[in-house]
Amino acid sequence: MEQIAGFLIALLVTLLLGLIGFFAWRYWREQVNISPEDEELLREIAELNDRQANRISDQRLRSGIDPDEAWRIMVQRGQRSRRRPTGTSRRK
Repeated sequence: MEQIAGFLIALLVTLLLGLIGFFAWRYWREQVNISPEDEELLREIAELNDRQANRISDQRLRSGIDPDEAWRIMVQRGQRSRRRPTGTSRRK
């Protein structure tokens, strides 16, 4: 009788660990799978963060920028945005 009880306890522990592993695996799989819409949203957010990081600092704005420096910055940003690949040309 003790052997049967020990076997049942071992079986229950194994089943419990298996269920925990199965549900952890399903949760992980749901977290890893990203829909194309979510991937596009994450890409747009990253691009927005990049654009905001390239803004001129508040201190520099308060001190004033001479027109030549402003023109140089504008031209640089225009060239940089022209080099940025479009969504259709990046996907292969």
